[in-house]
Amino acid sequence: MISLGNSIDYLSIQGLPWVLAAWVGLILLRPFATFVHEVGHIIPALLFTKQEVFIRIGQSGSKWNGKIGNILWEFNLINGNEGFSGYDKESLNKASLFIVISGGLFSSFFMTFIVGWQIFGNHHPIWIEVLLVSWFCTNALVFIRSVIPLRLKPTNSFPEGPPSDGLELKNLFFK
Repeated sequence: MISLGNSIDYLSIQGLPWVLAAWVGLILLRPFATFVHEVGHIIPALLFTKQEVFIRIGQSGSKWNGKIGNILWEFNLINGNEGFSGYDKESLNKASLFIVISGGLFSSFFMTFIVGWQIFGNHHPIWIEVLLVSWFCTNALVFIRSVIPLRLKPTNSFPEGPPSDGLELKNLFFK
């Protein structure tokens, strides 16, 4: 029997609706996990650069955009797993660039760790548990997708596919 804090067997007929709800949550929460990841890049970029920084979540060309201080932002629920942080890379030394690139990985890992601790360390009503499991899995997938050094799925902005954070770190030290 697979159960977390509750006594529901998630691999049974009783648990099936909750597993389906967790999958729906995984899909719906993707843009927000991408946002957490990109904020991990933007915060150190703001500290190390004097220019404006750009954060985009989802497909380019959204109606939801604006400017807050030195941050230009764009948010779109379409293709919510796409994220982009723009900042002046040329003005950064290797150590600063390492911190900015690693910031996204750290924020995704930290969110995954904290939510995992909440899930396994506390007892929650089942609907909160399912929501937390969705949030945990979404952040874990963002972390895994970012840490592996490869080119991601091509987009309009990156026809050859954007580099993952892992690939950017590899190129930073071994190119």
